[in-house]
Amino acid sequence: MVNQMRDLNIAVVMFDGAEEQDVAGAWEMFWWATTFDTLPEKEDVTEENFSATFNNRAMKLTNLFSVAPTTEPLTMSSGMRFLADYTFDNAPSANVVVVPGGEGARATDKLRANGTLDYIHRLGTQKDNKYIMAVCTGSFVLGHAGLLDGIHCTTYMNQYNRFEREIPKAKLVRNTGINFVQDGKHLTTNGPCSGLATSLRLVEDHVGTRKKDKLKELLSFVYPTAKGLILEKNSLIEHNV
Repeated sequence: MVNQMRDLNIAVVMFDGAEEQDVAGAWEMFWWATTFDTLPEKEDVTEENFSATFNNRAMKLTNLFSVAPTTEPLTMSSGMRFLADYTFDNAPSANVVVVPGGEGARATDKLRANGTLDYIHRLGTQKDNKYIMAVCTGSFVLGHAGLLDGIHCTTYMNQYNRFEREIPKAKLVRNTGINFVQDGKHLTTNGPCSGLATSLRLVEDHVGTRKKDKLKELLSFVYPTAKGLILEKNSLIEHNV
């Protein structure tokens, strides 16, 4: 059976001090990818169905939701205020977890106290988990949640030393020229805007290159140097998105 984005129930985690772009960028990519899920593999997006979808942006997808310690307003890293769909206690089941970076990703004690680390650990270790993704310094959150031990990963390039001190069991890839590292179901990125390329990579991994390229062209995302490293046969292989 051919994979579809609707196979994925995606929990986008939020917390005070999270980076806005890390949340919104991944959300946007997964929303569009799911919205056009049923388009035939070889059929391009037409002006008509693009317009119909674009003019219905209020459409809520059941497989994509945000979750946080509270549904009260959260103040993000650049001052915007976001509202989560659910708390950890009433969130639907999920088989994909997406974690942002930002100033709040460094507040490890707070994330542990408010249940964020426990929630992420629980989703990441479930038997039906499909993907674990972090944007920028969200990799610190994954690490402190116990999900990066022995995993090839990356983080924001200015945080390499700190990451190795705090998450010594992870296999940090120090390479400022890449957007992401994929080790099996784990995807981590080197900065906020790299979350867009990494989201595209997740789409490609799950539903194929053709649909990923269709989405990339549709949204006019151009990454002339966007590339990552994918673990294949015990070697990290360069991959362009």
